[in-house]
Amino acid sequence: MMYLDTRGIIGLTGIAIISLASIVLINTYMIRSLLNSKSRTGHHDSGIFQRADYEAVRIFFQAHPELEPSPLRRLSSLAADVDIGDILLKDESGRFGLSAFKVVGVTYAFDQLFSDGRLSQNQAVICASSGNHGRAVARVAHERGLTAKVYVPRGTVTEKIEAIASEGAEVVVSDGSYETAVQQATNEAEEYGSIMISDTGWPGYEDIPRLIMAGYTRLLDEASADWGDLPPDVVLVQAGVGGLAAAVASWFSFHFGPNRPFIVSCESTAAPCLMESIRSDRPVSLDGPLDTVMAGLCCAKISDAVWPSISHIFDACIAVSDDQAATTTRRLADPLPGDPLVIAGASGACSLACLLAMLSADELQYIRDASGINSRSRVLVFNTEGATDPNYHARATEPSPVPV
Repeated sequence: MMYLDTRGIIGLTGIAIISLASIVLINTYMIRSLLNSKSRTGHHDSGIFQRADYEAVRIFFQAHPELEPSPLRRLSSLAADVDIGDILLKDESGRFGLSAFKVVGVTYAFDQLFSDGRLSQNQAVICASSGNHGRAVARVAHERGLTAKVYVPRGTVTEKIEAIASEGAEVVVSDGSYETAVQQATNEAEEYGSIMISDTGWPGYEDIPRLIMAGYTRLLDEASADWGDLPPDVVLVQAGVGGLAAAVASWFSFHFGPNRPFIVSCESTAAPCLMESIRSDRPVSLDGPLDTVMAGLCCAKISDAVWPSISHIFDACIAVSDDQAATTTRRLADPLPGDPLVIAGASGACSLACLLAMLSADELQYIRDASGINSRSRVLVFNTEGATDPNYHARATEPSPVPV
C-alpha cells in the first residue's frame, strides 16, 4: 500500500485512479508533495552537528588537497527557460574518481575511525548498499588495506555489483530489500566481529553514520566557496535514508538559522519515507515492495540518526516518478545552448526533477508561494550520481527513449 496525499498527487499527462488500497496510473507522471507545518514556527533546530564537527571536517579536507572539490555548475539557460534567476547544480558524478557523492562521507569517516583506534590495519569492514555507498566503502577499505564485504538488495543491477567487486570487495546479493540487506550485514558483523560501516543508523548504532554525514557537509563548504556573496534562495536535496538531506539541512540551519534558504526534500513517489515521517511527526516505515529506478532513494525508513533533529528544518517535501527522473536525466544530457552537459543517474536527477515540477505544476502553487521563488531566485540542486547504471542512462537519453 502507498501512502496517499490527495492534494499532492497529480496526474500530469494522464489519469490517476486512486483507491484506498493502491494507486493505479494510466500515465506514470505523478507528483506527491507536503508543506511542513512545523518549520519556521519559532522552534529553531541547528541540526545534528556542532561547530567542532564542521571544523573537524574542514581541517581534514584542508590537509588533503588531493581530494579535489566537485564542480558547482550553472544551468543559466535552463533557469531562464523556467523563469528563475539561476540554477546551481552541485555535480557529484565524478567525485574522487567514482561516480557518486557517497565517497566523500566514507573517506572522512574512515579517517576518524583510524584516528580514534576503532579501525586498524587488516580488519574487515562490512556494509549494505544499493550500490554507491558500497562502492565507496570498498574503494576506501582497499586503499586502507582492509577487506570489505557488501550486501546489496535483490534486483541490484549487474553493473553496480561489478563496480563494487572491481574495488576488491566481496559482494553478496540479499534475498530481500535494502532494509533486509542492512539487517543481514548487521547480523554478520555481530557474529564475526566485522566493523559495520553504514550510512543509516538505528538505536545503539548512530556514531558511524553521523561521521559519514559530517563528511557530506564538505559539499556545502565547497559550494559556498563558489556560489558568491549570497547563499541560494531555495535548496532541493535528495532524501533516501536521510544522510545527505540531514547534512545539507543541518549545514544551512547552523550557518543561517531562521534566515536559511527554503529547503525541500526530494524523493521517489514509490518511497517517500521522509515525507511520510514529517507528515506523521515520527519515523514511518513504508510498506513494500518499493519499486523505483531511483535505487539510491529506494528506502522504506529514514535513519534514526537524523530524527528528530531535521524534522523542523525542511520546509517542504516533493516526490516525483521514475518517468520524471528519466526526462530530467535526458534534459541534462542534452542541455540548452550555454549550459554544460551533465551525466546524471535516476537518483542524481531527482532534485532537479522536483524543481522543474515545483515550477510547472499548478497543484504545487502552494509550495511555490511558500518558498517565495521568483524570476530572481537562485536555486541549488544536487546531482548525487552519474551513470552508475549505464544501461539506464543509455535508455533514458535515447532520442526516442524506451521505458526505463
